[in-house]
Amino acid sequence: MKNYNWIIGFFLLGFVLAMKPNAPIIVVIVNPANPITALSAGETKLYWLRKIKKRWPTINKNIKPADRKSKCAEQDIFYSKVLAMTANDVETYFTQKQYENAEKPQDKFTSDAEIINFVASEMGAIGFVNAASLTGEAKSKVKEILTVQ
Repeated sequence: MKNYNWIIGFFLLGFVLAMKPNAPIIVVIVNPANPITALSAGETKLYWLRKIKKRWPTINKNIKPADRKSKCAEQDIFYSKVLAMTANDVETYFTQKQYENAEKPQDKFTSDAEIINFVASEMGAIGFVNAASLTGEAKSKVKEILTVQ
């Protein structure tokens, strides 16, 4: 009898992968009045962390990063794929900026809806949400500038 272990292994791997929940797709959003139409992940990192500029160049408004209060899949994806930082790194970064330059840390919210409303009401805001949260009404309030999978 031929060795069929590799076939069984292949099917088991497929089964395990099928059972693993898909990671959410996140979208980086800004206020619709912001003339920025798209940013790369690297550019998003620089703006969100206010590394190069503290104000949006064309609208001269303070950059106001929006974050989640609690650990969640969206935050994990944004931190790892866009910022290339851990949650501890992000907290340390903003604490250091606050101590060194009296910079306000990122605004924190409990839900995507709160982030969408904040970004919609603050011209300088930039945030990230689950793509599934961008319903027709939400899309009319904000502008999508980056999709991260």
